[in-house]
Amino acid sequence: MTTVADIVDKLALQVRTGTGTLRDRPVTGGYASDLLSCVMAGARKGDVWVTLQAHPNVIAVAVLLELAAVIITEGAQ
Repeated sequence: MTTVADIVDKLALQVRTGTGTLRDRPVTGGYASDLLSCVMAGARKGDVWVTLQAHPNVIAVAVLLELAAVIITEGAQ
């Protein structure tokens, strides 16, 4: 079983929030999109979402869908 910690470590990612139990979450898949509506229609519980969007609605969608984690690209914060 792959966890968020495995992905963080292998990709040398920087964790910005959720450093507690987040690392132990199982990852069941992945989804890449910058359109929130596409993510809401296509992402599944346990997915890691890859996006360049960095605003509060990203977190809202991730929580709603019970995603394992969000990877924000392009250095956005």
